Amino acid sequence: MIFTSKAKTLEKFSKKNLEYSIVPKIYYFTEKEFNKNPQKILEKIKLSFKCLIAVRSSCFAEDNKKTSMAGYFYSSLNINPKNIDKLEQEIINVIKSYKSHKNIKNTILIQEMVKDVCYSGVAMTCEKTTYAPYYVIDYIKGKDTTSVTSGSNSKNITFNYYIYSPIVTKKPIEKTIINFIEEIIKKSKNKFVDIEFAIDSKNRVYLLQVRPIVKVKVFSNIEAKTMSESLLKLSKKIEKLQKPHHSLLGKSTAFGTMPDWNPAEMIGIHPKPLALSLYQELITNSVWANQRRSYGYRDLTSNQLMTTFLGTPFIDIRVDFNSWIPKSLPENVAEKLVNFYIDKYKKNTHLHDKIEFEIIYTCFNFDTKNRLKELTKHGFTKNETKLISDSLKNITNKAFKEFIKDKDSLKNLTTNFYKVMQSDMYIIDKIYWLVEDCKKYGTLAFAGLARCGFIAIDLINSLEQSGIISQEEKYKFFRSTNTITSEMNLDVDRLNKKLFISKYGHLRPNTYDISSINYSEGYNDYFQKNNKTIHNNEQFNFSKNQLFKINNLLRKSKLSINAVNLINFIKESIKLREYAKYLFSRNVDSILTLTRELAKRNQISTSDISYIEIQKILYQYYNLSNSSLKEIFELDIKINKKNYNLNKKIKLPYNIVNPSDIYFFSNTISKANFVGTKDITAKTLYLKKLKKENLKNKIIFIESADPGFDFIFTQKINGLVTKFGGANSHMAIRCAELDIPAAIGIGEKLFEELKNKSTIRLNCNIQKIDSVI
Repeated sequence: MIFTSKAKTLEKFSKKNLEYSIVPKIYYFTEKEFNKNPQKILEKIKLSFKCLIAVRSSCFAEDNKKTSMAGYFYSSLNINPKNIDKLEQEIINVIKSYKSHKNIKNTILIQEMVKDVCYSGVAMTCEKTTYAPYYVIDYIKGKDTTSVTSGSNSKNITFNYYIYSPIVTKKPIEKTIINFIEEIIKKSKNKFVDIEFAIDSKNRVYLLQVRPIVKVKVFSNIEAKTMSESLLKLSKKIEKLQKPHHSLLGKSTAFGTMPDWNPAEMIGIHPKPLALSLYQELITNSVWANQRRSYGYRDLTSNQLMTTFLGTPFIDIRVDFNSWIPKSLPENVAEKLVNFYIDKYKKNTHLHDKIEFEIIYTCFNFDTKNRLKELTKHGFTKNETKLISDSLKNITNKAFKEFIKDKDSLKNLTTNFYKVMQSDMYIIDKIYWLVEDCKKYGTLAFAGLARCGFIAIDLINSLEQSGIISQEEKYKFFRSTNTITSEMNLDVDRLNKKLFISKYGHLRPNTYDISSINYSEGYNDYFQKNNKTIHNNEQFNFSKNQLFKINNLLRKSKLSINAVNLINFIKESIKLREYAKYLFSRNVDSILTLTRELAKRNQISTSDISYIEIQKILYQYYNLSNSSLKEIFELDIKINKKNYNLNKKIKLPYNIVNPSDIYFFSNTISKANFVGTKDITAKTLYLKKLKKENLKNKIIFIESADPGFDFIFTQKINGLVTKFGGANSHMAIRCAELDIPAAIGIGEKLFEELKNKSTIRLNCNIQKIDSVI
């Protein structure tokens, strides 16, 4: 079928005896015809339509094979055809919108409005960036047929359906839409179309608009076959992993990209092999489990926390939840608790970035007794609840002691770093020992201090919940806890470039990404002199009455610490968690810098070396091959690059509960983590490419952020919004400390809707974020 104008295309479809949809009544005329005799056309519309109508553009510049121009021209809905004056004005408005696209064939489309609309939406028959074989359907329940297309409603559902799925969705609404889409494809003889539709209370689908998707890169049959085979393997893999496990508690499992060590936030949804493997090596292979075992949790050292499904990192929920069970807890209670966690997670996947606050119990705080009441509603006895409470107290008390050991470990990291870097060792040897020292003294210590930091945040939050401090006092406390970021904000003004770089030059946005330039290489892009930085000099001290109440709580809770030491623990934990991150990222930076140098010596580009796995480099430390390093690396790169390029086109949900989720899924609506209580309205800036930008007085949008993004705080930003991130994430801590309003981890849907808006309102007080028209 040849697509012409919007009006003529709909007219063609109205004559095709559609089984799964209806084309609402239409009438169209040219601009020339209207100008010649407007009264005749207005009268015809009045007589032809008995209900409300839409006056829409149908310009020959839109909806054709070369250009879409969706939303470019004017349209108006719900017009009464008997209101001649209003009707005439809206037709004129459409004609005016054609401006520089004058054409004697330009038409104006009159379309009957659908009555009793229950659902409305848009569907694309391929993934819009990779053109992979997915139906991507945005729909919303409600009468407003413009709420999806305008992006004005964040409650719409995005449903992704793999075209070659061997199974079908069981949801009636989604089955109806898919049947409708496939008929439109068949009738149009075009696999790549963009469709607008509405569904009424009788489940009838109305075709409102259809246009070709322009500039399509055809997805080859070979790619489609490989993708289908990969997804089938993954489906079987998930099914196998969800079976009972001989060494793990819990009847099943699920997978998420945001729980625990938050891979989506730290390395992204589609990390390059070097970044992914380095994160695994330094943290999620064994370091994470060794740390938890030392703090009194179950021994999970034989298990890896993170698995990768076709290049996307996922946390194994069962492994994760097992790792949070105190080892002193009896086996039968532990089994029951893990199953409770898993069931709750599966029913509340929107809490995937709030696991420790909303789903599981990892430590004891002053509100734990109230939280544990939830268990009695799910079959736990009073004795079982007490056992859980006591075991959590043991964990918290142990953290007060282990904290000192982890703090001291950082000294060894610094000492060994300089020994390695100043030695005459070969590059591969240096990389090897930087990795080993980073695991032994860096990420292990950081994992412990991060655990203490979480306990600290949990305790201070429970002081607020207990009424001992107010919300404002809590934020004052955070603002009085100056971390390495506050120090850097001072240093960017008081240190010259050379001294500043010697101290902070190793930091880089996207810590594990070799293609990201560090502060030393990109100083002039990241920092601006003569731009007042955020200095926080606020002080906060607990009153004698508050200290008295805290001591009473500590005695009743049987926690082995007094109020003064507890407050010092909370403050120091928060500071040292951030300082440990700052220190171990120096090892990471040097690993990447040396890897880049190693690549250069072997005539391999930085871009190509990002496809190698760090284990391939580490393997060379103990082994010698007949092949050259260049040959070894290039073979690995070739295989990994091919897999990466295909994997990047595969869409997977952020949470996998059932194997079928990989074939059809709706986006997880994340509940944003708001920081502070401010209400601000400001211009926005989407910081995608890390080039020189003026961030002053803007609300900054970043997909995810690690310590390397701290340069944004050296400019006076008004607020921060991130796609990924939890309530206790790096950026949440930073913004609380610096009194910057933020919405952390708002989720893909809302982030994509808001990131390019000119101005937004960020109201942390009522926990709402929206665009300002």
